[in-house]
Amino acid sequence: MRGRLVAGVVLAMLGAPAACHRKETAVTRPSEDAPSPTLSRLAHEIGLTFPASARLIWVGRETGIDDMVSFKVEIAPADLPGFLAASPVPADAFAPGEGGLLGSDLGLWNPSQAARLRTGQVVRADHSALNIGVDDGKPNIVVLYIVSHGT
Repeated sequence: MRGRLVAGVVLAMLGAPAACHRKETAVTRPSEDAPSPTLSRLAHEIGLTFPASARLIWVGRETGIDDMVSFKVEIAPADLPGFLAASPVPADAFAPGEGGLLGSDLGLWNPSQAARLRTGQVVRADHSALNIGVDDGKPNIVVLYIVSHGT
């Protein structure tokens, strides 16, 4: 009996990672179980305003104890100051590098490949966190890495 109990606990522990999974959704392919992500829907969901030049590149979601949405957006360099001014992440929160706030590369989600990355975070009143990575190291485009996760 004890052997079965130990085996059951071990099997349950091995299955635990399956309870939290990451789903990558290419912008060109709609998700099978949810409406196709749009920048407008994502902006409304996490409370950001994007300029007209913004183009959604990649979306990923994780479900589990803390749900998370990550997405990558390109904007025109001239629109960056306005985006940052409207962002809830304070200017002094940004620091060079990834700072452990953007996670691992996955497909088109590739903050480790950024030419010049700075990242900032704000923790909201509901204890959710918003992380924004800014790669402004290319001459004609700014890449934004957005991560919103909550409790």
